[in-house]
Amino acid sequence: MNMKAVPKAAPTPLPELETYLQPFTKLFRRSWSRQSCERSITGLLTDLPHKNCETIAAALAGTSTERLQHLLTDADWDALALHQLRVQSLLSLSPKDGLLALDDTSLLKQGRESVGVARQYSGVKGKPANCQAVVTAE
Repeated sequence: MNMKAVPKAAPTPLPELETYLQPFTKLFRRSWSRQSCERSITGLLTDLPHKNCETIAAALAGTSTERLQHLLTDADWDALALHQLRVQSLLSLSPKDGLLALDDTSLLKQGRESVGVARQYSGVKGKPANCQAVVTAE
């Protein structure tokens, strides 16, 4: 793979992200898994044009492709427990009489290289098309 040189990010977590992830650390048995989770999310927050384990590891100090891949495939953590804790966290931050707005957005795609690309309903086209569906919350 021919990649452009990307400046390395600091090996320490962003303070805001570290604070946000603090309640989730108990869900990961090993420190490497906790660190890989933080590095993976930091990578997803970058402006890299293609975000996968290889490009994230190349752009972020303090990790490797193997560590990021291990988090996604072999590390021992409970995805359902993480999801439940994430929802509890969002609820605790919401105003008492607040409103959570969920919206789906479709991103039209031509190839099959991107994750989640399938023929599915696209609001942009108003009919099924080859796209990714993204759900956002406000």
